[in-house]
Amino acid sequence: MLAEKKIVKLLDEVGEKGILQSEIPRILNLSKSTVSEILSSLETEEKIIRKSVSARSYRVWKVEYFPTPHPNLLRLGILKSSEYAYLIIAALEKRAIIKIFNDPIDLTKALSQGKIDMAASPILTQVIMGILMKNFRIVRIIAKNGSGIVFSDCHNGIFGTTEMSTMDRNLRKFLSMYHGKVHYFNSPENMIKSLKEREIEGLAIWEPYLSMLKEQGFKVKYFKDIVGEFICCSLAVNIDSLSINGDRIREFLAYYDKICNKKLRKKDYNVLAEILKFNSNLIEKSVKSYSFCPKSDVNEIKFYIRDSGIDLSDESLLSVVDI
Repeated sequence: MLAEKKIVKLLDEVGEKGILQSEIPRILNLSKSTVSEILSSLETEEKIIRKSVSARSYRVWKVEYFPTPHPNLLRLGILKSSEYAYLIIAALEKRAIIKIFNDPIDLTKALSQGKIDMAASPILTQVIMGILMKNFRIVRIIAKNGSGIVFSDCHNGIFGTTEMSTMDRNLRKFLSMYHGKVHYFNSPENMIKSLKEREIEGLAIWEPYLSMLKEQGFKVKYFKDIVGEFICCSLAVNIDSLSINGDRIREFLAYYDKICNKKLRKKDYNVLAEILKFNSNLIEKSVKSYSFCPKSDVNEIKFYIRDSGIDLSDESLLSVVDI
């Protein structure tokens, strides 16, 4: 058992690079037979993937780090947000691996590269990158609303957010009236640290961070009250993943459609809290900010994108949207 833990730890450390099976015995001071036996067991349990790189050599990865789509492997990338509540529940039920990212661009880039099979991220990010990359399709609108601005007692006119996101779009609409400046961060934690250290006047952030900061005494304004209702996020699927694992992806989507908007139970909030690393009461409170699985169409998405200051042709939009 100790040898297995050592191997799993090593595979975590090498991540997407993987490692040659022949290197593992030397690095961990284990016999070749022990390593081979453990890897065979982990492969049977679908915890690792081995790929032949020559007649007698294999490279090994933990499944979550395998760098391309693979048969029977389904990985869902999300941000650390309660807007993905129903996606998380569907992923756990359908044995999909959940990978959490800090930044919407990094998340959507991983989808484009095939490092994940599905991604839930801001629709603005997905539309722009989808048109450029041409290798994933938006298949669902996940939710509307559920974010806002948090203010500090600093008044320097600088507001933080994440780049090329719904937060970015809504913050810029707010600042067009306020005349502030935007500073981009690569994680919500860094934004919050800057807010608490009074380096920025405010930040645009999603749930459950918004509710958390409100509970901590910060002044909050909801974007819904500033700019009206808005699409916040969508689900996109890598085209190669759809080709390789189409049946499993369609099964996942059918189950997600079935459970979406059903009343969440206490045990659901506990599961979400464990995945997202937030208090379950905070998760329960924050999901009320969202309108889940809203009815939408290409025309609404086109209006949303153009209202964000980006003029796209119908042809460009239809090349990435399939809802």
